[in-house]
Amino acid sequence: MNHLKFAVAASLLVLAMATGVSAQGVKIYPGAKQFTPPTTEKILQAMPPDATETIYFTNDSFAKVVAFYQSLGKVHTPPWLKKGAKLPSGQPLKETFFIFDGSATLTFSKSWAKIQRPYVGAIDLEGATPDYHDVRDVTAIFIIERKPGEWPER
Repeated sequence: MNHLKFAVAASLLVLAMATGVSAQGVKIYPGAKQFTPPTTEKILQAMPPDATETIYFTNDSFAKVVAFYQSLGKVHTPPWLKKGAKLPSGQPLKETFFIFDGSATLTFSKSWAKIQRPYVGAIDLEGATPDYHDVRDVTAIFIIERKPGEWPER
């Protein structure tokens, strides 16, 4: 009997993953694959302790992924976002942010995403010009979620 319960639970887990739903409820772009970046101290310091970040990759176009998320959240343009940003190679860096919980800003949101192409694994700002590492020609989907009740309300 325990084997039957395990099989049913495993089937439900596979079904949830196949429909593109994460445990927290944010839909994941169909066919996107989860990516686990190497852990570095700088990345860990950038994330608030109560936030989780999950990264997904797809080869689909930036525009197609943005269109998918437009039906799920509100587009948000942070004041620091530089329009027309380019990598040193001249390749455009495209970024769009979505808020899923109705918050006015990323600072107070408990559920948001960043869509980016290309993926940039790290930026070293110590020299005269930024040094970009692990640049991949894929559309990256960053899902950021915070635990309820542990962030300032606004």
